[in-house]
Amino acid sequence: MKALVYTKKAVLDENRKVIRPGACELLDIPEPMLQPTDGMKIKIDYCAMCATDVHIVTLGLYGMPTPWVMGHEMCGTIVEINPHGEAAGFKIGDKVVVNGNAPCGCCDPCKRGFGNGCLHPVKGSFYGGFTEYCTAQPQQCFKIPGNSGVDSKYYCLAEPMASAMDGMDLAQVKIGDNVLLQGCGAIGSINLNMLLLKGGANVTVSDPVPEKRALALKLGAQHVIDPTKEDIVKRGMEITNGRGYDILYDVAGVPKAAPAMLDLLAYGGTVVYFAVFPMDYYLPVNLYDLYAKEGRIQTVFTNFYNYPRVIDLIPRMQLDTIVTREMKLSDGVEIFNAFLESRNNKIIVKCSE
Repeated sequence: MKALVYTKKAVLDENRKVIRPGACELLDIPEPMLQPTDGMKIKIDYCAMCATDVHIVTLGLYGMPTPWVMGHEMCGTIVEINPHGEAAGFKIGDKVVVNGNAPCGCCDPCKRGFGNGCLHPVKGSFYGGFTEYCTAQPQQCFKIPGNSGVDSKYYCLAEPMASAMDGMDLAQVKIGDNVLLQGCGAIGSINLNMLLLKGGANVTVSDPVPEKRALALKLGAQHVIDPTKEDIVKRGMEITNGRGYDILYDVAGVPKAAPAMLDLLAYGGTVVYFAVFPMDYYLPVNLYDLYAKEGRIQTVFTNFYNYPRVIDLIPRMQLDTIVTREMKLSDGVEIFNAFLESRNNKIIVKCSE
């Protein structure tokens, strides 16, 4: 079967600065066999390209080994199943969202509510989204409703939606808050859509790409800023009548733009650094200014436990607007390259026929 594979590791120096980015290739790999320890075998229908996949290749994120099958935002159809998969309520033909692993629920991070830090994650014998088949345990899978009225392909976006939901929960967005989103790409547009569905906030989006500012307005943002032509701090203060923003989401991951988030912070506000930054980047923070504003810095990864919530939310999302390109697995490295083009927003990939 075909698979988009991370084959050449990025080279970093001792400070984790990138000396040479890695590379990926479309390869033929063996189709996984359902093992007795697996819950089920899944034919992957769709997988979405995520900035994390790109950063693994370009920045050496997480120190992932090679070869490694890329992709983690996926949905598919169960084609084989073992008894413990059936015992969990699944059957052949079920369409499911598949997460990379599931928290064990028993280790110290799990007991403290941090499933992403699980020390003993539960997973199948073969995982990867940009390929044709994978195996999984029932704990990793969530059924896609058959009567939602939404094309099942959009359910591959449950994983980034779970991350966006985590960012909203941690920031505690309230009615009347001024909210700034720096970046309206794949995760930024999902975050924007979810913020607007929650309602009550006054949302501004800053993005240098005209198509993405237009997308933000189409989704319902009240204001947009072009940081290439406007002073984002000055314009943001004008929009908020000098108050600043109660919640600021940096979903761009651009080092030179990151400090402005703190300059725009309202009294008692929160800056949420959501994006993946280069591993050698250190944020310059004036702790006195942060202290004087009683401000807060929050980071976000994702939250496995949000899957049921976001699956229920998908029919209300404007995912047909957020997804701006659909490709095929056979497009190979072009999928990766297309993501790097700033005009593309969210890309989903059809992985099997």
